[in-house]
Amino acid sequence: MPAKVAVSPTEAKSLLVIKFDTKSIHYENYKKLLLDLECEKTFIGVLTEEEADTSLTDLTPDDTQLFDKAKKVVTRTKEVTHAFSDPVLSNQLHAPPPQPTTIRNVYFGNYKVKPWYTSPYPEEYSCSRNLYLCNACLKYMNSDYVLQRHRMKCAWRHPPGDEIYRDQNISMFEVDGQRQPIYCQNLCLLAKMFLQSKILCYDVEPFLFYIMTEYDGTSCKILGYFSKEKRSASNYNVSCILTLPIYQRRGYGAFLIDFSYLLSMAERKLGSPEKPLSDLGLLSYRSYWKKRVAETLLSMRSPVSIENIAQATSMVCDDVISALEALSVLKYDMKKKIYVLHIDKMNLYHVCKKWDEKHPQRVKPAYLRWTPYIGEAKISDLLSKEDILLPLSKSS
Repeated sequence: MPAKVAVSPTEAKSLLVIKFDTKSIHYENYKKLLLDLECEKTFIGVLTEEEADTSLTDLTPDDTQLFDKAKKVVTRTKEVTHAFSDPVLSNQLHAPPPQPTTIRNVYFGNYKVKPWYTSPYPEEYSCSRNLYLCNACLKYMNSDYVLQRHRMKCAWRHPPGDEIYRDQNISMFEVDGQRQPIYCQNLCLLAKMFLQSKILCYDVEPFLFYIMTEYDGTSCKILGYFSKEKRSASNYNVSCILTLPIYQRRGYGAFLIDFSYLLSMAERKLGSPEKPLSDLGLLSYRSYWKKRVAETLLSMRSPVSIENIAQATSMVCDDVISALEALSVLKYDMKKKIYVLHIDKMNLYHVCKKWDEKHPQRVKPAYLRWTPYIGEAKISDLLSKEDILLPLSKSS
């Protein structure tokens, strides 16, 4: 296929002339092809030289000023969003928490709730704007029609566990995460929408769940819950605690905290919640610790020590010290160079009275019917100590 370069005498432009063999099969498609050797400046001849001038896209001072202004707006938006994502700050600012990226509304029973945070529901449900939950078995659906069909067939009237406490219409159920993994996973997914610090949602086997319910004449509706590890190396009596937003500010959170320490007392252990706590959880625990220590100091007789208070309340010494400092009871004696307890009974009485006015729902230890959890390894140890296990017979 011969080719030669020809120079035009009139325009003084170098042209590449490609001549095809007339007998070639490509002759009909490519009779003649001319390439301008200066076409690199004009994007292979698509644009004119004026249109291909890249200097027109250089940033001007006005463009830089506009970019800096937009950057400040985005930074301010992030700061406001972070402030509203905190439940405490959002209440102070009288603004609702920010909407999650996908689910906008959660229909739970007869209530419509706006979630505070994103929960890792399966993709087919998290992509929906509305999420529908059965208030009995906590099964999640993406359609109101499916929910109504489910309610016609759902036979659950209470959580799938043992009822260990009942005071009139208030009950507490203990649910094993290993025996009821689906129910506990659904409960954790629901809690994740209102707890920023909660991480585990599907690994529920190592935990026990204590669910607070209220009997409404037909079924036990869920008010809140807390979970704890079956075997905690740090003696944590609470791993996660939540009162549903539709039942908050009724004293149920304090009831759950008090109940967790009642279980620690039944186990004859000192307990403390797992750290870090959420902002609302930290406020609730500090208030409870102050009341519990103040109540104990009023009932104790001398001598009073931090160890004695810890044994009487089932609280660890660090939490007792925190409560004593908040009550202005623990002070440093400059002369003796030691810490001493200065007890003002009127102040302690005022703290207890204020607590009782805000939290009428109290835990009554006499209504507890519960045995501490004993794992399979513990059972084997107990049986071996009692000589109940028969020794293996030696082969003759």
